[in-house]
Amino acid sequence: MKQYVVMVAGGTGTRMRRTTAKQFLNVKGLPLMWWTLRRFREALPDAEVVLVLHDSLFEEFAALEQTHGPAGVHKVVAGGAERFHSVAHGLAQLPDTGVVGVHDAVRPFPSVDTIRTCFKTAAEHGSAVPVVPVKDSLRQVQSEQASVAVDRRVMRAVQTPQCFDLALLKSAFNTPYQDQFTDDASVVEAAGHVVTLCEGDPWNVKVTTPEDLVIAEAFVEASWGQASEGARAEV
Repeated sequence: MKQYVVMVAGGTGTRMRRTTAKQFLNVKGLPLMWWTLRRFREALPDAEVVLVLHDSLFEEFAALEQTHGPAGVHKVVAGGAERFHSVAHGLAQLPDTGVVGVHDAVRPFPSVDTIRTCFKTAAEHGSAVPVVPVKDSLRQVQSEQASVAVDRRVMRAVQTPQCFDLALLKSAFNTPYQDQFTDDASVVEAAGHVVTLCEGDPWNVKVTTPEDLVIAEAFVEASWGQASEGARAEV
């Protein structure tokens, strides 16, 4: 079954407190998003990748490809007002059959096994959402003065790639936006489908803040060391 990736990079990264969009920040010699795409090419070398990018970043993306070589995407489309709209724009570029994985461009280190497992599970069950156990204690805020403890043993943190049968996901996104649509699984559930969970990867962190960037740099250093310079030729 044909495999597709919708790589979501529609934001401009205001929480990173830098002028460069977070997906373009340099991490050991390469833009952050290049590491993400490299990992997907390793896992799924034949997958077609649609990059959803804020339209103000098209020129910068082209300039980075001139510097670092092709990023490895087949189509680049403009994002929308919310993540929901950006994903919908990406899905509009794809056919109605196959398996698609929707992934945050600033999650650069999902393991190859995690990516392949998500796509395989979605091919078998129609959906696959990677999750990991929650490490911290949790409290639910009920008001400014009151909160209650939540049993973390029954909670899971959700990651990407979230993978689905293409026809199912495109049908689910054929609906007006709602505030509770925080990820693709929430859209699919609202359409009446059951979402299948699979094991995620503790290293599959989303780089959102300056602190996360430090973690990303440490991961590259530990995993590839000085090979990051050689990676330029591979990306």
